[in-house]
Amino acid sequence: MKKQFLTLLFFFTLESIAFGQTIEDVFRAIPLEYTIDLNLEAKDSLIQNGTYAIPGGDERESLKCDYTSEKDFIQLIYSYPSGQSGIVIIEIRKFQKIDGSLAVVYAKFGGTRSAYDQHTLLTFDYQDRSLTLNENLGLPKTIEAFQFLKDNLPDSVKTPSRNLNTSYNLVPAEASSIEYLVNPFTNQAEGWIKTDRFLFTWNGEQFEKSKK
Repeated sequence: MKKQFLTLLFFFTLESIAFGQTIEDVFRAIPLEYTIDLNLEAKDSLIQNGTYAIPGGDERESLKCDYTSEKDFIQLIYSYPSGQSGIVIIEIRKFQKIDGSLAVVYAKFGGTRSAYDQHTLLTFDYQDRSLTLNENLGLPKTIEAFQFLKDNLPDSVKTPSRNLNTSYNLVPAEASSIEYLVNPFTNQAEGWIKTDRFLFTWNGEQFEKSKK
């Protein structure tokens, strides 16, 4: 009887921890400085409608945000229906820790649709509806271009940053993982690339870089 009680108490505790930890709750907790003009009211509008026009635009130039979500993942795409051709993509994903709390990964990249790079990578602890920065979860903020390149390349090829797009992808094919990608945008880079991605897998406490 005591064992059954303890088992029920354990599951009740986990359910209590999980309450208020949906990806939408995490999104609402992200500070305004990281979500480009999205206050709580704007976030709720995005969750409900899937798109939001950023106030202050006009006929010549306007900015909108499109929203998509899955169980543990949200993507925000900022673009200009009129005016500029720039784009910014923000991805947010939550990972469950062994103790039942959450780790949250926030990644932002942007530029144009053909030439972009990684801007920001932040990792947080999330508990009791609040986020705390945690820089010890095993993810690099960026990966230098040379790490994707083959060895013994000519000096003229060793810094091809103008020819490489880089970004985090928070939903690769592998479960409980994220990846850092390189995507050459000119044919000149085809012979330079040693690997087109680095994979990081969540172990319940931090991310581990794959050796493959």
